Amino acid sequence: MPKTRTCWSASLASACRCREPTCRRCWSMSWRASPGNPPLDLGHRIVDPTSMFVGFLLRLVRAPKLTVCLIVAAVALTPVLAAAQAPNQPSRPRAAPAPKGGKPAPKPPAAPAAPKATTVVTEGNFPPFNMVDAQGKPAGFEVELAQAICQRAKIECKIVVAKWDEIIPGLLDKRYDIAMASLQITSERRKHVAFSRRYYTPPAAFVTAKEAAVPDGAPVLMRGKTVGTQRATTFADYLDRTFRKTIKLRQFPTAEEARRELVAGKVDAVLGDKVSLWKWLGSPEGACCAFFGQDIKDTRTLGEGVAAGFRKDDPKLRETFNKALAELLADGTHKKIADRYFPFAIY
Repeated sequence: MPKTRTCWSASLASACRCREPTCRRCWSMSWRASPGNPPLDLGHRIVDPTSMFVGFLLRLVRAPKLTVCLIVAAVALTPVLAAAQAPNQPSRPRAAPAPKGGKPAPKPPAAPAAPKATTVVTEGNFPPFNMVDAQGKPAGFEVELAQAICQRAKIECKIVVAKWDEIIPGLLDKRYDIAMASLQITSERRKHVAFSRRYYTPPAAFVTAKEAAVPDGAPVLMRGKTVGTQRATTFADYLDRTFRKTIKLRQFPTAEEARRELVAGKVDAVLGDKVSLWKWLGSPEGACCAFFGQDIKDTRTLGEGVAAGFRKDDPKLRETFNKALAELLADGTHKKIADRYFPFAIY
């Protein structure tokens, strides 16, 4: 009879004391003692692998704390082991998230550019309306008025000087933004530029020899007289329309020639721009003469007055200018500026 052996697992073979090495109660269901599957003899116990695994599981069930520790350790070590097994790769910067719809992300808005200064152009050769002072800077009534309007409108202005023939073309070419050069409002100019409201009305006036001057005389007193004026001007049109054949009209190429004829006694009176005549009367040559009658303000012939010129595609600037000019007229600033240059009203 074979040597007696004891079962390895008491739980599985607690009732097995058969002392038979081939007892089926001592083996697991997956391992049978047979000629093809002999039991494993470890020297002092007869075991099989299945019995060992089952016994290990039973011990884990009986020790729940050990089971929990093993599970936690396995979960904690999983990413560490995975990182150790992965090949070393250089880190790459994270790409910016792609915008929805596949469209490129919008660029950040650029910093706002500094506002461009508004350029005001004048002639600089028509004192006291516009001129150049001893320092070579623009000066005169229109220049000072432009500065006051820009200050009231809170816009930065730069005042420059240009030749008369370049003012309107430069305005249309966007070299200048505002033209303040004693521009008379006419229907022909309206075809090309937009005008502000008028800022002065140059009255027309007669001058005669001092002995013939009548300060408050009506224009009708000129009937039968010889009157001179510059050819192809609004003054010539006014004399022709108002007096028709009641005066003898003589037209000259320039206003200076008409005044020289008055000094020489070849004409009785001269009609012209009151500002220019006022300056002439203050000169030695004009000491012989004086104003005759009241100012002439015939808008139908002499025009609506003088205004600033703008491009037609810049209505916002013109509206800003008009608003500031209206405030200066209302609060008396316009009159204060004009009184520094003229001894009579020009508005």
